[in-house]
Amino acid sequence: MVITTVLMMKRVFNFSLRALQGFVDSIFKLMLLPMHCLDYLLISIRAKNVSIRIKTPTQDETAI
Repeated sequence: MVITTVLMMKRVFNFSLRALQGFVDSIFKLMLLPMHCLDYLLISIRAKNVSIRIKTPTQDETAI
């Protein structure tokens, strides 16, 4: 679940894995949580086994 969440954030914000690690660490710091993000190398290794599907809106759905 953690790997999936981090990879979804990577796709949404279009970050590299190293930048994503720092981004997640800064979110934890702002929330005053004593946690750290997984190392970018571990995320890269685990990403090979996880498929991420994010539904993007079509042109018809975005028209108001």
